Amino acid sequence: MKTLPTFVIASNNSNKTNELIECFNFLGLHAQSYQDFIAPLEFPNEATTTYLDNARGKALFIAKYLPEEWVIADDSGMELQALPDELGVTTARQLKPCQNMNELNDKILALVANKSRIVKMVSQLVLITSNKVEFIARGEFKGTIATRECGTNGTSFDLILVPQGMQQTLAQLPDREKLPLLHRTKAIKNLISQLGD
Repeated sequence: MKTLPTFVIASNNSNKTNELIECFNFLGLHAQSYQDFIAPLEFPNEATTTYLDNARGKALFIAKYLPEEWVIADDSGMELQALPDELGVTTARQLKPCQNMNELNDKILALVANKSRIVKMVSQLVLITSNKVEFIARGEFKGTIATRECGTNGTSFDLILVPQGMQQTLAQLPDREKLPLLHRTKAIKNLISQLGD
């Protein structure tokens, strides 16, 4: 595959940005925050309709300020089989009142108590290249919600997400096993496959 430029991440969420950088690095690619180029900006309000609309909006917004860069944005969410009308595109907004990661996970554990624990994590990526070509990619993690937080290799949902067919949470797996399973890694791989040789 040809050498690709740096992917500039359009997000003010440091946890998301750091995970995307880690996923890109795992695949031998380089990414960094848009804030390494310009001062932090306030993004327009997100919609509540689709991951794609939100990701495209963020990518186009930063691309206006960094027209020479390859700007990429992620919109992601958790989809619970037990609560099909909750979370999803509005996951971050619904969980925003949680004060910390442990409280966030406690809320998820409570939501699925005595219900189906099947979960899907979705990552929708939109890339705007320097010549204004748009690429769209998607990745999914499928698994279950654990009964309690487990593991030390990760934070937030990594502590409660159990990959399909496995018994351990993502946070109990070493990076070489964990990172390929992440919805964001899968979305990046899908994107790279579209960029061609």
